[in-house]
Amino acid sequence: MAMDKDQSIITQVAAKIASDLTIHNANFADFLMHLTAVKEALFEEIYGTTTPEEKIVKQTFPTATEQDFTVRVKGEQHGPLPTWLIEACKRDGITEVYDNRDGLSVNPKRPWFKAVNDKEKAYWQPKGA
Repeated sequence: MAMDKDQSIITQVAAKIASDLTIHNANFADFLMHLTAVKEALFEEIYGTTTPEEKIVKQTFPTATEQDFTVRVKGEQHGPLPTWLIEACKRDGITEVYDNRDGLSVNPKRPWFKAVNDKEKAYWQPKGA
């Protein structure tokens, strides 16, 4: 399906933002994850929906959904969301989290993820996961 001129420009802007978000020497999957997230946010804000291509990516890489349950990351996302987090968020009714994994090298005791709307909810990787 061909994009119109506006969609092409939005996609180019999303690619630039995704490139800026991707750490140098990262793999293509990191860039693709950022590109998909940025494009989705832009298209949803502008058109109220995602493009057909993004729907295909979501179906191919369902890392952030489990049985129609979605967890969104507020701010910067530092890699794919683990299944254990999605299961815990579904159990707790949490739909939006902060991704704190970038600071674990400095403070390994901090939670990996923290709920946005429920300041008491925090998530660490389960032992053995």
